[in-house]
Amino acid sequence: MNPQPDRWSHVFNALPEPAYLVDDTGRLQAISAAGARALGKESGELLGRRWGELEAELQVLARLESEWARSLATGTPSTLELSWPAPEGPRLHAFQLTPVPGEAGKPWVLITARPLSEAEAVHARALELEQAARAEVEAAERRRSFLYQAMSTLFAHPPDPQGMYTLLAHLAVPDLADWCLVDALEHDAWVTRVASACLDPTQEQQARALPQRQELRMDAPIGLLRVLRTGEPELVPAVTDSLLRAAAAEPSHPALLSMLQARSYMIVPLRARGNTLGAVTFVASNSERRYGPEDLALAEDLCQRASLAIDNARLFGESRRATRAREDLLAVVSHDLRNPLSVVQLGSALLLRERPGVPRDEHVVKHASRMRDATERALRLISDLLDWGRLEAGGLRLELNVEDTDSLVMEAIDGIRPLAEAQRLNLTVELPAGLPRVRCDRTRVLQVFGNLLGNAVKFTGEGGHLTAGVRLKDDAVCFYVRDTGHGIPAEQLPYIFDRYWQAKDSASRGAGLGLAIAKGLIEAHGGRIWAESTPGQGSTFRFSLPAYVPGQETQPGDTQGPLHS
Repeated sequence: MNPQPDRWSHVFNALPEPAYLVDDTGRLQAISAAGARALGKESGELLGRRWGELEAELQVLARLESEWARSLATGTPSTLELSWPAPEGPRLHAFQLTPVPGEAGKPWVLITARPLSEAEAVHARALELEQAARAEVEAAERRRSFLYQAMSTLFAHPPDPQGMYTLLAHLAVPDLADWCLVDALEHDAWVTRVASACLDPTQEQQARALPQRQELRMDAPIGLLRVLRTGEPELVPAVTDSLLRAAAAEPSHPALLSMLQARSYMIVPLRARGNTLGAVTFVASNSERRYGPEDLALAEDLCQRASLAIDNARLFGESRRATRAREDLLAVVSHDLRNPLSVVQLGSALLLRERPGVPRDEHVVKHASRMRDATERALRLISDLLDWGRLEAGGLRLELNVEDTDSLVMEAIDGIRPLAEAQRLNLTVELPAGLPRVRCDRTRVLQVFGNLLGNAVKFTGEGGHLTAGVRLKDDAVCFYVRDTGHGIPAEQLPYIFDRYWQAKDSASRGAGLGLAIAKGLIEAHGGRIWAESTPGQGSTFRFSLPAYVPGQETQPGDTQGPLHS
């Protein structure tokens, strides 16, 4: 559209203040004499030039251009106060932008600038500072709110790294970017696009048209590969031709900027525990957004927190896979070992069986007894390993029923009595009257009792004393096993419930899982287990279970699980 100064000259020349008529393409169609003098030009020199080409501060021109675009789009006037050139030097002006009819039915915008008096300028500056402070506070609050919501969403997500990558990309759009791309670093050698999001979902196909995997280069001067190599973020407020030329050595980067119509971008690394997991690219394209240091700080906060969530998810996944692999191995080994052990166990039983009229061969009996003991010990080891695996994986289920406290203790004592009598130990049971019942898995509680009583028999010398009992402590039923063995040194006592722990002077060939399993089983019931010991005088192991209160629990016989130790 050609400028038409003659049509508007008599109007503009009559205005004592700077006035500019801008068409729908951003070109000057008419200029008042005062407006030209303010810029140190003649009107004829400025006609037809774009608004952004005027000789004024770039920030001021950008603000006016943004308001001009808004007035064109909405058809409503707007006002703002900005510094503008004047014959005596830059002064604060009150700008009025008013849409007016233009050529071919398209709206134009009339921009007038009125110089403010000193008092008005002081008031305007004070108002501007107040608005800026208020805007800064509001922006800080928005950033806090955004980060809080983002982190709440990320950490509430199931621990799946791929899902978190996708969620991170969509959290950034539109609050932080028009486009968001997430790339993951694989084995410090390859970069893979794992997620993308766009303000306009119909354009996401463009991101998929870009290379999805590329090799990490050590000489990349700019862009994603440089960020991954250095671990430092990259902020580009405005994408320029010189920037694209500088990135020519890495073709994928300028191609990405061009395809996404990037006007400004940030690339922030994802780092956790000193390692670079990947990077997030934030792109401003069609919006008027231009990134600055505050935007970068917000993006870094987001990526730092997201990195922790993603790294935790990766560690959780690795732990789950390792646990699953261990369970599979234990299942195979236990199955494959039980069969030959059962054959050995059966053979030893046949050798030990007395036959009428056949004299016993003591040599055979001796070795058959060793075979029987070894197979029983191996089967116990397999059972312990399987129980511990289930406890760690949270897959051990409890069959809960209401049980009499006395019967639990007596059944446990009856099970250990033959072994205790064989070692000439004195057994004592302490059962006060009126004890409440407990809700528990009877088999598992007896397993705990058996472990504690078995250890007591093993570490108590001939003629010693072994006591099992129970008493009420607060709202819990406290069971105990006390012996007069050689005791546990104070420095070892804190570790006796750790897995694979064994006393230093123990001759046991077990896996060291018995007490760890006992601890896991009691804690799965909602109780606790602990030990007290005085070297040379013996040890006391105690465990508590919640007392049963009628009507407080679910019905007996219900299955609880899976449980985590």
